Formats: sequence, structure tokens, C-alpha cells
Amino acid sequence: MSDNTEHVVDQEPADVIDRAPITDIADEVSLQQILLVPWKWRNVVIGFAAVGLLLSIIYVIISPSKYVATATIEMKEGNNSNLLSDLASMATGGVDEMKVQMQTAVAVITNDSIALAVMKNTGMLPGGQRDVATGSDPRLADPEHVPPAQRESLIRTFKSHLKVASVENSRLITVSFTSTDPKTAAKVANEIVTEYKSYLLSSSFTSSKDVSSWLTNQLSGLADEVQRSQHDVEQYERSHNLSAEMFGLSSLGSSSGGGKQGTSGGGGVHIQELDRLTALNSELTGAAARRMQAEAVYRLVKTGNPDLIASASPGGLGIQTSPDNSSLLGEQSISNLTSLRAQEAQIRILIAEAGTKYGPRDDHMKALQTRLSATEQQIQLEIGKVEHRAESELQLARANETAIRGEYEAQKKVAGNLNEDVVQLGILMEQARSSRELYDLLYGKLQQANIQAGGTATNVTLADPARVPGTPYSPRRLLSPVVGLAAGLFLGLVFAFVLESLDDTLADVLQVESLTRVPVLGIIPLFDRTANRRYGGAGAVESSPFIVEPESPTAEAFRSLRSGLGFAGAGRRIRTIAFMSSLSGEGKTFTVYNLGHAFAAAGTRVLIIDADLRRPRQHVLFRVSGAEGLSTLLSGQGKVTDLVKQHTDQPNLWILPSGPITALASELISSGDMGKVLKEAKETFDLILVDNAPALPVADPVQIASYCDATIGVIRAGKTSRKALRRFVQILQRNRIHMVGVVMEAVEMSAGEYRYTYGYNIEAYYGKK
Repeated sequence: MSDNTEHVVDQEPADVIDRAPITDIADEVSLQQILLVPWKWRNVVIGFAAVGLLLSIIYVIISPSKYVATATIEMKEGNNSNLLSDLASMATGGVDEMKVQMQTAVAVITNDSIALAVMKNTGMLPGGQRDVATGSDPRLADPEHVPPAQRESLIRTFKSHLKVASVENSRLITVSFTSTDPKTAAKVANEIVTEYKSYLLSSSFTSSKDVSSWLTNQLSGLADEVQRSQHDVEQYERSHNLSAEMFGLSSLGSSSGGGKQGTSGGGGVHIQELDRLTALNSELTGAAARRMQAEAVYRLVKTGNPDLIASASPGGLGIQTSPDNSSLLGEQSISNLTSLRAQEAQIRILIAEAGTKYGPRDDHMKALQTRLSATEQQIQLEIGKVEHRAESELQLARANETAIRGEYEAQKKVAGNLNEDVVQLGILMEQARSSRELYDLLYGKLQQANIQAGGTATNVTLADPARVPGTPYSPRRLLSPVVGLAAGLFLGLVFAFVLESLDDTLADVLQVESLTRVPVLGIIPLFDRTANRRYGGAGAVESSPFIVEPESPTAEAFRSLRSGLGFAGAGRRIRTIAFMSSLSGEGKTFTVYNLGHAFAAAGTRVLIIDADLRRPRQHVLFRVSGAEGLSTLLSGQGKVTDLVKQHTDQPNLWILPSGPITALASELISSGDMGKVLKEAKETFDLILVDNAPALPVADPVQIASYCDATIGVIRAGKTSRKALRRFVQILQRNRIHMVGVVMEAVEMSAGEYRYTYGYNIEAYYGKK
């Protein structure tokens, strides 16, 4: 036996050191550890970034160029301000009337009617055919002839390319249209503005058509009445050889109409009966005017147009129905109707925006449609109230006219007792004057109503027409790849942190020491066995870096582990060491084999005992037969010195193979002969390294470890889980096994958590061979 090493001497096993129960201590996450996560999962991050960049490039290549043309219109304030503006302001709680008008304009521009009209005018509807002979424009299809499902699809597609928005703090509205053809984009945007202005014109005049027609018929009858009355006066004067100047009849009714003053200026004949008749005739004229106004308003209300109904105010037709200047329809009704119209416009704006964003079948769209239906029902209910009041006012006006006419007829009979000729002439003259006044009044108001009806259209001007764009709006050939790369990086980082949170494997020394409460004695870098061949033949791969690459980082790590084991016993010198792992495949056999090489290279006589009696591997690394070995000795046959085999390349390294595989491994080990085997081995060798089976599946390793001076746990970085290691340490504690430390196997030293956390770069120091 050689005594040239200070690593090992004979000694009895030390007492087991009591340790605190193992608990799962939460790792403190530092900023440095967080920053190392992307480096650890760099392949995932780079993969996501590459996919994002590739998808964005494909999108740029296959996506057609889209052009956006924008037209700008200005909503000017009209000069037809009247009581209707005040009522609108009251109904909206002080909201700017111009803001409501612009919101309404946005809703109207985005409605289906304008969309269909624009598609028809620009040839976007199916069915258009070009006359080749004349070269004229296509005969555009009628929107009503397009199948409903296809028409709805065309409208949705059209609106998805349309964007209408009001410019904040201004009276400007922008109309933008997107198309793959720049000329089409500009043409459609300008056509939308044109169609909107046409809509305003046609809407105002169409809504007032019925009322204007009725007023025109009434004026035509009044014109005939004026001519007939004047003719009757002239005819009566000729037939009776009379003149109005003879009796001062020309001053009849002058007190109300101005002209010649009979009462104060003298020169006129005053007949009490005729004065009374004149007063009644004036009242009858006013009653007839109020009855006509009430009938006009009633017919206007019958049209069902809320805007025209609102105009039926004292500022609308301009004829009062009562001395207190109250509206025929009532200010409260007008206020409610105007308020509901403002709400309807706002809901339509929300529907237009939601239609582009969610589609017609979305629950949000259904809710907005329900609100719109409810508002429209309230508008119709308010119109019903207005119609009822208009009808009541009309009946009251008719009754008032009938009553006054009755008094007038009765007064005519009284005046008939006077000189029939004079009275008759005065009557005819008064009728002629009344007819003329009523005709002039209604004619002026009809012209004013027609001018105001067209005033809305004149308040819209094209501030900036859409021009043919020169550059596409999308795809952005430079921006899209950048966005795709950024999105890929972001998703890659998110996925990397998700993987990190789900990763239960151990890859950090601090994590291992917090779970085991023992130091990490060595960090063994990953050794590529397939790239280090020494012997020829199939499967001839040498697993020891001491033979194929003695200056490699892995060989140096085992030398460091050899030095560290000299201090692992806390003053005690260890002769027998059991190596254990929680599960198979964690590098325990590789660690024992190469640690034996490290000690043997220092002059220590080392024996490796393969105590895995179920799946032995050490004899494969030594390239010797495993037919006889530990199981043979435990059965009471042979001696240690007879069954050990020397390594072909390292004279100080021997192996005791496992021997025949048996199902009674636990029984053989618990028989007590294991202690005898170790005692006999220590008589010949300086250091015994025992390679055990995994500790979690079987009980053999715990039994063998109880005969050894110390136990070293082996874990594989990136494979051994926290749960497995925790269970492994609990088994050792429960059986009072002395574990002096842990070895981390197959560590990827190029990973950021080792390259930067521990402050060195092994590959850079040793270089790659």
C-alpha cells in the first residue's frame, strides 16, 4: 500500500452529524438572475424573433399595396339662427350645437344609403356593363336589385375601407378611403363628399315637399280670391255709379293697416255698424290666418320629419296662434324632440364605429341597435304627442274661425239695414283688402321656408379634395419588419420567462445548497463523450477526459473536486465514499469513474466498487467483464483481491464489478457481508469509491452508505428536479446518512448563469480543443 498521499488514512467512520430538517427555501431572485433568463433561453428568444421577422417579411411580400386618400369638409355656421337653435341648446344640456351637428354628419356619411350610392356611381356594384360601341360609362347596377346578403357584404367591405372622423377643436371632418388603386381611393373619397351634399339638399326639400305643395295650392286659391274681390268692387262701383271716396269708404279698416286716418284726421265717414263690421272682419281675417297656420303645421307634422316639426315654432312659419306668442306645438315638445334627435345622432356614431370594429353580429352592436330602436320609439312617441297637439290646435282654430264668422254674418245683417249700396261697397272693399293682406303674408313666409330648407346644404363646403396618393399607406416595407422583429422578441421574452417559471430543474449552486444544506463540492462541466474517441471499433468511446483530453475544463474540475474532498470531512480523513443520486441518468457513474482517475493520477491506489446490482455500468467504462464481482463476494465466494481488475491505462485504478445481476440485491447487502468487503478492500487500497444505484427507486444505496465514511450526492444540472432532490435528502436524513457535499454534473459552463454569476469563463481560459 502506498503512503505517498495525504488524502486518505485509516479511520473509523465518524458520528453522523445532526442537521436541521430540509425545507424548501424560496430562492431570492436578484436583478442579475432576471437578466440572465433571456440568455439562458436565448434559443427560444432568437427563434421567436426570427419567426416574427420572417412573418413580417412574408406579409410585406404578399400583401398588396394599399393607398389612402383623404377629403376634408368644413361645417360652417349658418346665418338662419332662430328659436330652434335655442331649443336644441336647452335639450342637449348646453352642448355645443355645432358639435352635435358634426356628430350627426359623421353618422350620416357612414350610413348604408350613401355607401350604396357611392358604390353605384363609382361602378363598384356588380352587374355594370360598358358600352363598347360608344365608350360611355358603365350602366351601373341598381342597389335594390343586388341580393340582400351580397348587398350587406358589399356594404361591410366598403365601410371597412372607410374612415370618417371629426378634427378636434375645429369644424372639419376628414373622409378617408383605402384602396389598392390610388385613383379609386381619391375618386371614392370625393364622391362620398359629393353624395353627402346631395343628400342634404334632397333630404331638406323632399321632407318639405308636401307642406310646400299644400301652401302653394292655398296661395293659388287666395290669388283668385284677391282678383275676384277687386273685380267685384270695380263692378259694383260701375253698376251703382258709386265711388269709395264719396262716403269715405277708402278709410275703412285704416286704423289697423295705416293709410288714411278717418278718426283723428277727419274727412272720413264713420258708421258704427260698419266699424263693428270692420272689426269683426279683421278678427275673422286673423282667425282664418291662424286656422291656415294650424292646418299647415298639422300637415307638416303629418310628414313625420322631426327636423320640420321642430321648425313649426314661432320662428318657423312666423304666424302666432295666441297673444302670448306660444308655439303651436309647445316649447317642451320641441325641446324633447331635439334632445332625442341629438341622442339618436350620438348612437348612430357609436354604431358606425362599432360596425367597423366588431361587425354587425357582435353583442355590443346588438346592444347599440337596441338603444337606437328605443330612441327611435321615443321620437315617434314624441311626434305622436306633437301631432295630437297640432290636431287640437287645428280644431280650436277652426272652431274660433267658425264662431267669429257667425258674428260677422250676424253683423252683416245689421249693417244691411243701412244704405245697401254703401254697405255693400264697403264690404266688398274690405274683403278685397283682407284677401290681399293674407296673400302677401303667406307668400312671404313660403319663400322664407323654401330658402331655409336649402340652407343646411350651403353650410357644407369642400375644404380640401382628396388627391391621388403617391406612396402606399401599407404595408410599411421598412417599419413592418421592425415591428415583426420587436413583437417576436417580446413574445420570445415572455415565453422564456414562462419556461423559466415552469422549469423545476436545478441549475444553480445556490439553489442546490439551499435545499441540501451542504456545500457543492464540485461543478463538473459537460463532457462530449461522442467527440472524444480513443479506441477503434464500434462504440469505442472513452469516457475519461484524463485519457483523451487531460487539459480540458472537465479534467480540471475533477482535480478541483479531488482537492475539495481533502477538506470535506471537517478534519476527518475519509477512506470509503458512497456516491448516490436521486434517479438514474444523472451522471453518477461518470463522476465516480473520473474521480477515481483524478485520485489515481495523484498516486492514490483507488478501488471503484460497482454496487448497482441491477443496472451496472462501471465494467463497461473499464472495458472488463462483469461476470464476477460484488454479488459474488456477498454470496460468500472469493476474495476482493481475486476479483478486482486493473485499468489498462491507469495502474493505480482498479474496479470491483457488480457481478451477476440479481433480484435479491437488498437481501445480499443487508446480510452483513458488505462491511467485510469494505474492510478487506481498505487493507489493499487507499481509497474506495462506491457507485450505488439511484436512491429513490430502491433501498440498496442507503444500506451501502451506512457502511461508508461519507456520502456524496450527484445531481445533473438542468435535469434533476427540486422535488427529486428534496426527497433524496429527506431519505438520507431519515436514515442518518452523513452526506458531506454535492457534485453538480454536466454543467453547461457557457450558460450565462455560470459564465457571469461566478465571474469566470472556463472555455475562454482553457480554450476549446
